Amino acid sequence: MSTPPVLQAQGVGRRFPNGVEALSPLDLAVHEGEFVTLLGPSGCGKTTLLRIFAGLDTPSSGVLRRQGDIDRLSYVFQDATLMPWASVAANVRLPLDLERGRPGMDIRRQKVRHALERVGLADFADAYPRELSGGMRMRVSIARALVTEPTLLLMDEPFGALDDITRQHLDDELLGLAATQKLTVVFVTHSIFEAVYLSDRVVVMSARPGRIVADIPIKAPRRDASFRVSPEFAMQAARLQAALLEGRQ
Repeated sequence: MSTPPVLQAQGVGRRFPNGVEALSPLDLAVHEGEFVTLLGPSGCGKTTLLRIFAGLDTPSSGVLRRQGDIDRLSYVFQDATLMPWASVAANVRLPLDLERGRPGMDIRRQKVRHALERVGLADFADAYPRELSGGMRMRVSIARALVTEPTLLLMDEPFGALDDITRQHLDDELLGLAATQKLTVVFVTHSIFEAVYLSDRVVVMSARPGRIVADIPIKAPRRDASFRVSPEFAMQAARLQAALLEGRQ
């Protein structure tokens, strides 16, 4: 890659105090502007590695280097984790309210409005989470991650609990946001098809303790409905399936 690495793990491993080894020592670089997906079975250490990237956990071995403006990092969890008593706008504004030296309320409102526009929810600023569908709640969570204008977006299976139609729609929205905002994205999933559709690269991990068994570039002339049913898509999915099977051995 010609762009510099935003994240670089060198020999990073993780063993928990109870003795469980979540990650075998691994090396991985994520470059600026890439969409990198971590793919693997449940419990293989994908979330652990993502949390280490975010600074929410520390490796037991090895070194993690973060380059660039690491303050412009946002994390999207598996669940929307919205405050049920607060409006959509208040939920999205939360990271700005917690910022040290936070901007004035008018600027915060402007940033919230812009973030909601980017996920197509500008008309729902005054709604409450209970009034929204699951897909809309997840879009609120993404807006909350975008409101601080990050350059690095870490996402932990954000669409896993959604139906296929909603999931595909949000995949399309995410690709559009990543392109227009020039984001670097690390995305966790256990869906082969989602990994093929979204990614510039797919890092396939083995069963626990997680190790990298393949690092596969995904080349696609387009990312749309026709790609999902193309021979190229099927070929890439087969490559990932083979790598996952190898990781079980």
